[in-house]
Amino acid sequence: MKKLFSIFSILFLAVLLVACNKDSESSLVISKIFSPSTQANNLIELYNNSDKDIKFKNHSIRFYTNGSKEVTNEIKLVGTIKANDYFVLGSSNFGVTEYKDLIDQVYEEGSLPFNGNDAIELASGKKTLDFVGTTGIDINFSKNLTLIRIGNKEDYKADGTYNKFNFIQYLPGLYQYLKNDNHEIKTLEDIYAGPRLEDRYKEMTYVDAENSSLGGGGAVLTKNSGISDGDTASFQAMNGFPGGSVRYFYINTPEVDGTYVQAEPWGYVASKYNKEYLLNNPNSKEIYIQSIPGYNLKETNGRNLGLVWINGHLSQFLIVAEGLVASVDQGYQSYDLLLTYKNVPYLTFLLFAEERAAQNGWGTKGYPANPNGEKSPDWNYQSNKLATTSPIWTPHLPIPWEIN
Repeated sequence: MKKLFSIFSILFLAVLLVACNKDSESSLVISKIFSPSTQANNLIELYNNSDKDIKFKNHSIRFYTNGSKEVTNEIKLVGTIKANDYFVLGSSNFGVTEYKDLIDQVYEEGSLPFNGNDAIELASGKKTLDFVGTTGIDINFSKNLTLIRIGNKEDYKADGTYNKFNFIQYLPGLYQYLKNDNHEIKTLEDIYAGPRLEDRYKEMTYVDAENSSLGGGGAVLTKNSGISDGDTASFQAMNGFPGGSVRYFYINTPEVDGTYVQAEPWGYVASKYNKEYLLNNPNSKEIYIQSIPGYNLKETNGRNLGLVWINGHLSQFLIVAEGLVASVDQGYQSYDLLLTYKNVPYLTFLLFAEERAAQNGWGTKGYPANPNGEKSPDWNYQSNKLATTSPIWTPHLPIPWEIN
């Protein structure tokens, strides 16, 4: 009987230890990373989504600078992070006065040693609890951005293997989100709903006030007058928009047959989507063209460059979401920080949409790159030639303005 009791006691203690370990380690995550243009203002926020306080013992933040595979800097964490609460690591160089009091631990040996392309590890002794960034290669992932972990805070989960889609890329310097979850774009559902055209852009000028060849970032109401293919359509001259053909900024859909180009797989599908689903019955839709702030209004062959909004939804996002774009440029430029919805750059929405299409093997993210992905209905893969200019195809996702 004593032996049986001892066995049960050991099993109970083992379960208890596992539970405690789960509370104290897997529930501790990197929740936000602030990497503004000024390194002195870097911050790292942690969150404890367990119901128990965690006293830091062997916990530390480790940095892998400039693609290093080895730890180049380490900061030992001190103090306690309360249950269901935040902990902020900053430096004595932090210069945004109104948020200094939110810093729990101050690093006194200079600015926090990362600049947006340096991997960051949350560790407990030799164990990796959470990891953000890539070692062995110098890639920007948070440079001049604020990273906020995706999901609701009670559902945050640490991940010892970096996945860039564990975080949402917000504008830099959003310290108003320190130690709270007041940001509005939190979940995949929020991201997949896409950006909406904010009214402030309708008040801005389409043309830059100081340089007539550059965009002012404003969105102007117009009407569709023709559709060329998946990423080009024509619109009437109205409200400051000069009229003519618009090349959709951010995206490049596969080609259809033309004077100087030959058809590619998915080219006629992308064209069908634009003509029959997005810009069908155009007079019944509210269409805005938005210029790119500080960027050329026209490309080299004279076509306008811009964003096309239909009933408040971004066409480029919808096209990317269906997998009908070769690839989206992942680098954030200065204009990306001026084109946002609820403080999230449009580019962030596009990158998440592209990733979902890739995971599902849709469109250009399908066959042959993904052997199990879908094949283009406009293409004969055996002869590697165009099969039809009228493919049978329907979208994977609902058209947002048709949802009841």
